[in-house]
Amino acid sequence: MIKSTASRIQSMTPLRRALLAREALIKSAGSSLAYGPAEGILRRILKVTGNWGLWPISLLLLAKRYFDGRLANDWAGTLPQVLFVGIDALREYQIRADLCAEVGEAPFIVDQRTPAGFSSLPAPSIGSVLRQWRRVMSEALAILKEPDVAFEKLDLLSSLAIRIHDLSYLTALFERLRRERPNLRVVFSTADLPAHAACLAGFKPEYHQHGLLAAALVFPEFSFLVALTSYEGRYVAERVPGLRFRVSAHGKNAMALNSVVAIACDYMARDPAPSVGLIRLAHLYGFKVVVRPHPKGDENLLRGIRDCEGVIIDPAGSFDDFMEKWRPTIVASWYSTTLLDGLLFGALPVTFSKGVPATVLPLDDISLGFPQEASRIESCMRSADQRSNEHNTLIKLVTE
Repeated sequence: MIKSTASRIQSMTPLRRALLAREALIKSAGSSLAYGPAEGILRRILKVTGNWGLWPISLLLLAKRYFDGRLANDWAGTLPQVLFVGIDALREYQIRADLCAEVGEAPFIVDQRTPAGFSSLPAPSIGSVLRQWRRVMSEALAILKEPDVAFEKLDLLSSLAIRIHDLSYLTALFERLRRERPNLRVVFSTADLPAHAACLAGFKPEYHQHGLLAAALVFPEFSFLVALTSYEGRYVAERVPGLRFRVSAHGKNAMALNSVVAIACDYMARDPAPSVGLIRLAHLYGFKVVVRPHPKGDENLLRGIRDCEGVIIDPAGSFDDFMEKWRPTIVASWYSTTLLDGLLFGALPVTFSKGVPATVLPLDDISLGFPQEASRIESCMRSADQRSNEHNTLIKLVTE
């Protein structure tokens, strides 16, 4: 139901699409919305006030967004040729380096994760923000007049409440930016709300993919995509009319491999039990185990792994440097692009998230699951020929 709901929202007008393109909302289709403490408070208020509560709540959030942006603003009055908006993901260092090499200067970097991230750009006027808010609020109220069978009413109402003010402010911000720099090249590493706002303001931004695409993603009107795989490139191109794409030039070269199992930690992972099980299995078959911690990962996960004897922790360098150094036969992780990287390097990918994440590039089809497929993984540890056969089967999806 998630994929069909995402596809339906993708076909809507750009403004309505932007309001409904919240991943958590789309993932709630047919089930329940996952939300944090702040949204929990908001939901309790909206449960009492209904649609009428949307007006004052949204205006209060808009006022806070506007004044926070004004207080933090440190716009210096100049921009290079390229504006890069990201989330400080590990792969973004390569995206920024590629842009720098292409245009001959470093891009201007904005971290979209907090309102302060946009404070280095020219702030919009209060008049333009309110004009966008009236437009966005009108569309939100129109959405609420048409019950959507995929979403619970309160889920839809709270999702709109936390997006209206942000979309209004960011659209006004990008609108001013486009007036002042109409030829600015705008690049995003995510297909999130800021990218929708840039499109609504008239930009034709690019999307340089930093990680695996979730099935719940709904895309704005990007003009160009740098995809991790041709499989994902075709998927996005089918949903965004006129989109051109190419696959990232940073292909991997298969390496001579060592008897090493590499575990790449994921910042979302919490439970060390699956990785500990694989470590024990690897030691049983004489494999060295090297762990690459995630810089923003959970300490409990790493503590559980450190309790295992004979494990090497190596956080140094990029992931490509890590792979070149250790040349592992098996690369294990959770919901991570390192599985794809390992596959392209010639290693056998093993996921601890079998059947869990709904991704465009299906992890279940490009990796073996542990502990679900432990017997197949054991066979691969015993036999190089079996590893080669499994790898050849898994890699077909991303090379054809």
